[in-house]
Amino acid sequence: MASRQGAGTLMRALGQQAGLWCARPAGSLITAPASTSGAAGSLIGLEQQHPQLLQPQQQHQQLRHMSRIPAAFTSGFNPFAWFDYRKMVYPEVYDANEAHLWARYKSHGGLAERYSPPGRLTHANPLADPEMEARIKYWSKGLYAGVVCRTSIWGFSAAALQQRVVDAYKAVNAALAAGDMALAEPYVTEQMGLRLAGDVARRGRASVTWRLVREPKPSDIELVHGTIVKNPLKQGKLHFAQWTARIPSRQVVAVYDNRGKLLAGDPDKELDVVDHWVFERPILKAWIMPRPGPSGAEWRLVERLQ
Repeated sequence: MASRQGAGTLMRALGQQAGLWCARPAGSLITAPASTSGAAGSLIGLEQQHPQLLQPQQQHQQLRHMSRIPAAFTSGFNPFAWFDYRKMVYPEVYDANEAHLWARYKSHGGLAERYSPPGRLTHANPLADPEMEARIKYWSKGLYAGVVCRTSIWGFSAAALQQRVVDAYKAVNAALAAGDMALAEPYVTEQMGLRLAGDVARRGRASVTWRLVREPKPSDIELVHGTIVKNPLKQGKLHFAQWTARIPSRQVVAVYDNRGKLLAGDPDKELDVVDHWVFERPILKAWIMPRPGPSGAEWRLVERLQ
């Protein structure tokens, strides 16, 4: 009878520990410390953590049956040490190696692969045309990048990326025209922000008039090339996804010196412009369950192709 009571006490303690641990809301996972308590710790610390749950007679009975718990459960046994799902969902928080990589590399630092728009097919046999080979290469790499983004990024969609491209395109061009890089900061990587600030500084006291006559819609954006590249240390789950976006628009551009003299462009002439911009996002590569992290990761401009 006593052994059955001891086993029942152990199972209730394990069930309570599991319920409390798994019931933490998702928002607290980032700040929650790793669990170090075991079964014995749950029983001994039950009075300290939840005194309102135990009556004095129950406390005495549980402590009396502690001597009947097998030694395997009183030597730091932790059922959650076998599988801590927080390391899988938030590796950059709970995995020391991933945390180090994310703290060190917020961006890949440059263009992983340059996109060159394929030309027209001129060979009699399209399969033997070099331009067809380039089209197949970009198509296959884009297919692979799309699969990795969908399996690694929580809530990824091409439509959301296209909308982000439109927002970044308008913000960055407006920042360059106004000479205020604070407008572009949320949409560019650190390295790209420094380069754009240098372009504004070299312009000196010249002023720019820029206006979108026809804004690009998200449906106008073509994701023509995608690539996945690992972090510079070539280890861990931290990768970088880069997408080259084709952005068509109609705009007016004019550049004036400090005296108001027109240097370039025409304030009365509308231009059809097609830009190719490369956007990058850090990802924690996965094949089964998308992850919400890395924390603070977002699609940002990493290069403007000429």
